[in-house]
Amino acid sequence: MPDISFVIPVYNKADILPHLIRALARQVPQPDAEYIFVDDASSDASVAVLEREASALPAATILRNATNAGPSVRLNQGAAQARGRLLCLIDADELIAPDAVALMRQAMQQHTADMVHGKVIRSEQPAETVTPAPLGTMPDCVVSDRPLQMVLTGRGFVRMAWLVETALFRAAGGCDERLFIQDESLPLRLAARARRMVDFRGGVCYAPHVGSHLSADKRQQHHDRFFAYYNLLRDLPALPAADRRRIAATCASIAWKAAQRSSLPLARITGLVAYLRGKAGLSVSADFLDRAAAAFRSLPGIRHTPVSASRSTAS
Repeated sequence: MPDISFVIPVYNKADILPHLIRALARQVPQPDAEYIFVDDASSDASVAVLEREASALPAATILRNATNAGPSVRLNQGAAQARGRLLCLIDADELIAPDAVALMRQAMQQHTADMVHGKVIRSEQPAETVTPAPLGTMPDCVVSDRPLQMVLTGRGFVRMAWLVETALFRAAGGCDERLFIQDESLPLRLAARARRMVDFRGGVCYAPHVGSHLSADKRQQHHDRFFAYYNLLRDLPALPAADRRRIAATCASIAWKAAQRSSLPLARITGLVAYLRGKAGLSVSADFLDRAAAAFRSLPGIRHTPVSASRSTAS
């Protein structure tokens, strides 16, 4: 059984996949790993590129799907087949530094943590001009015994560069499949269950310019951000009161911004009052949050996970 399972969702990334695979193959020392690529019904040549290039990696598996279901579903699908004790979760448009996985694993062991997050550096350069340099030494990092508080108050964790214990991922229920995009919900769900978290402040991945992103749609972004926090409140009623207030305040802030920028059908005065209450550290009513949820559900054109996705084929 491998030590690490890399799980990488893929959707229309044919141009960058050769560079991604090359970066994975350059890891030093080469980890005892398997590589699970989960194609989400790409309409470009992504699967053909994977079939051609993935032989550079040991124990590579390609899961093909006939239905586009979104990265939340596809990450869970790949993780369900993972055999490693650890999961390395990265996006298909991220080029990982040659010694990043080794250093993240070292930090996990050193601090007895069950999740490590690495910083992703965005670049406007095309993938063929980006060659990640080794980190060389352990970057500055912050260790917390309150992972959820770190995620709620931290610098942002929406880009995927995670090394997590497989047992933690499964205990957290994986990605929230009620949401098409996992960016906001996955860190929250993992952190709510984790014992200790390490946050690397140095970049471990580079995200070259590759055109469009799912998260570039502001209406979809506001919708999925709101429900990432709203669902957490509903799913985990035993969260500490301070965390619940902060999560509710974040919901109110997202709803207020969406009412201003995304035509969310929510009374602006009501939204402003809830936003100001949350900003002042006061409680935001459950009734307001439920009305905001109903407003978000009424938005047209939001992508949702299909009720049923076709079974994959693997190679």
